[in-house]
Order: sequence, then structure tokens, then C-alpha cells
Amino acid sequence: MVSFLVTAVLIAIPTYFYAWLVRSIDRFEKEPAPYLIAAFLWGALPAVIAGLILQLLFNIPVELLLGANSLGGQVITTAITAPVTEELLKGAAVAIIYFQRRREFDGWVDGLVYGATAGFGFAYVENILYIMGTESVEEWIALFFLRVIILGFMHGFWTALTGIGFGLARHLRNPFQRSLVIAGGLIAAIAGHLIHNGSLVLAQISEGATILITIANYCFLALLMMVLGFVAAINDRKLLKIYLKDEVPHILSAESYEALISSRSNALAQFHLSPKQKRAFIQIAAELAQKKHQFLKMGEEEGNSAEIEQLRLTLKQMSQ
Repeated sequence: MVSFLVTAVLIAIPTYFYAWLVRSIDRFEKEPAPYLIAAFLWGALPAVIAGLILQLLFNIPVELLLGANSLGGQVITTAITAPVTEELLKGAAVAIIYFQRRREFDGWVDGLVYGATAGFGFAYVENILYIMGTESVEEWIALFFLRVIILGFMHGFWTALTGIGFGLARHLRNPFQRSLVIAGGLIAAIAGHLIHNGSLVLAQISEGATILITIANYCFLALLMMVLGFVAAINDRKLLKIYLKDEVPHILSAESYEALISSRSNALAQFHLSPKQKRAFIQIAAELAQKKHQFLKMGEEEGNSAEIEQLRLTLKQMSQ
């Protein structure tokens, strides 16, 4: 029990850091904490349990036909079955939020955050299961360093691609286009996962090939996250600039508007707000801009106009 608790706590620390890092991409309108917790728990419990069951069922006939230790059997079970089942199950968390709580699903950045959070939940429990199976302290340290520190972010980044697909589909009216974009995100997640797992299988043939493929995969994901963070910041500032412009001067002062759309991190310093007040002000302003964008793209959608008026009232009170 002590070993389990120590392992769970130590894995939780970098897992929280990865989740915080991804959430920071959504700079202005943070997602509700209960939804993020739900996504994490889905990845940690139902997705892990169902994944183990499905992989066991699929792997039995493969191992009987090809042998448990054969290269062909390992390619199918590790590089194909695992990525497909796990990405489908982790992506289900994003799908549930997308269909059941669509009003909180504003675009591709939200999808990225929800998808990554579900992936980190899955990785958290999976890492505990793997590391608890070690038989020595040295083996524990080596596996912890490999799975948690070096590879700990991979599950989250793969499922983030699925989330991006749902997010891009958010404001599309054509059902076929929505389905196509969602499927594209899921296929990208499975492909990234497949490349990673396939590189592990290739270690039996060529260690050099494994290293090259793994480095290429990680560099691609790291570059993708940096680009997405940069694009997200530009897109968020663009939405604020477009949809808050007509709120001046009745809701926002000209000075507040200019500070909100500024690229400078200390633009709101002139108003002498506490960090908590600053975050709340930016959050409400971003929610108003996003909700006006949704109303323009998707119409009323169960009370968008009423929510816009409520956000305006709140923002006006905060501005004063």
C-alpha cells in the first residue's frame, strides 16, 4: 500500500504539470474545472478498464494464430490494436462533452484541452499499473523516468488531436463536413499513437531505427503544440478585437478595450487590478466574444442571446 501511494503521488506531480501546460494554451477563456475533472476521470477509469478488456479480447485470437512473442503478433497487438482501441475510448470523453455540453465547447482550443486532459487521465492510471509491476528499485526508477518523465505527455497529445477535430467541427453547419473533420482528428491521433508503439516494436530489429522514428514523432508533436499555442493566441486576440469593438463605450471603456486586445502581458496594469480580478475580467470578456461568435455562426442555440446580455451586464459592472 505504501509503495502504491508513493507511486501514485509521484506520478501525479508531472501529470498535473502536463495538464497545466496544455490548459495554458487557452489563455483567455479557461474551461470549467468540473468538465476538465470529468474528462480526466473518464480517461483514468472507464477508458482504461474498457481498453484492457477490448485489447484482451482482440489479442487472444492474434496470439493463438501468430504466437504471443512473434513479431507479427506484437505489431498487431501493440502497434495497431492498442492505438485504435485507446484513442477511440479516450476520444469518447471529448465526444460526450461535445454533444452534451456543447455550449461550453467553443472551438478547437477547447477540444485540444479536453482531449489532452482525458489522455493524461489515461496515462496516469496506465503508468501506475506498469510501474507497480516492477520488481526492484532500480527498475522502478528506470520505468518512472521513461514512462512518466520522457513519455508522460504522449497520451494527452495524441487525444488532443481528436479534440481538435471536434473543435473544428463545432461551427460547421454541414453534417458531412463535421463528420469528416472529426474523423480526421481521430485518424491523426491513432496515426501518432501507432508510430510511437510501432517504434517500440521495431526495437527488436533495429535500435537506431527506433530512436529516429521516436525522435521524429516527439519533435513533430512538440512543434505542433508550439504552433497551436501561437495560433490560439492570435485567434483569441482576433475574436476579442472583432466582437468587443461594438461594446465601446457603453459596456467597455476605450482604454479597457485597447488593453484587452493588446499583445502586451501587462496591458491591464494601468487599472491596478489584483491577479484574481484581472483573470475574472479577461474571462468574462473572452466569454462574451466567444458567445457572440457562436451566435453569429450557429444562431440562438438554446439561449445564446440571453447569455450574451447577461455577460454584457457582468462585464459592465466589472468595468465600472
